[in-house]
Amino acid sequence: MNFLEKCILKLKFTVWARLKANLYPSFYLSHSQFGEDMVVRALTNDIKNGFYIDIGAHHPVYYSNTHHFYCKGWQGINIDGAPGIMDIFSVLRPRDINLEILLHPEKKVENVDFYIFAEAAYNTFDKEMAEKALSIGVKLMEKKTLKTSTLEEVLDLYLPKGTNIDLMSIDIEGIDEALLMSNNWELYKPKILIFEKHNISFIEIINSKTIKYLEKYGYEIIAKTGPSVIMKLGSSKI
Repeated sequence: MNFLEKCILKLKFTVWARLKANLYPSFYLSHSQFGEDMVVRALTNDIKNGFYIDIGAHHPVYYSNTHHFYCKGWQGINIDGAPGIMDIFSVLRPRDINLEILLHPEKKVENVDFYIFAEAAYNTFDKEMAEKALSIGVKLMEKKTLKTSTLEEVLDLYLPKGTNIDLMSIDIEGIDEALLMSNNWELYKPKILIFEKHNISFIEIINSKTIKYLEKYGYEIIAKTGPSVIMKLGSSKI
């Protein structure tokens, strides 16, 4: 291979190929923290129309499990309780329903202390999770008392009638599983679920209370990437 051929090859795969990313089966750009979007892309055959619920959405692009699908033509509901966080969503996700609402698994809890960090990925109302963030040097900006809603209340109000949920991604530091348990599975049954379980082996996950609970509603575990567990409704076709 001569010098010119080497230069062309390098340009092809360092510059040109990136410009063509997401147009070829073997070259996709992931925006999720642990590649969750690429697992879901494979499960859905990268269809161009779908509907997602992104809970703890954090940012429309960075660490986003749904950005890839929005770019493909999907739309959905983004939910995050951090004050002012939906301003950027309204600009970058105009097709979506963007809700600045703090979710809690219990109806009886109306107000909670919400810890807002310099790195928004650590925002939480779980005191233990907040203390862990502080212990590793994440700067706490402020603590606010915010009103809460349940997932069912929000979906009752904002999910368009007759809409099937293809993907539900949950990333609310410390309460992913509790929020899953609080969902009305008779009314709202996403085809694919993403949620986090930290510091646990794959074998322990399979035998965990949350997985057994979801299996009762027809879900099966598909993958684990980083702390994220991905489950699919067994009989669903997307």
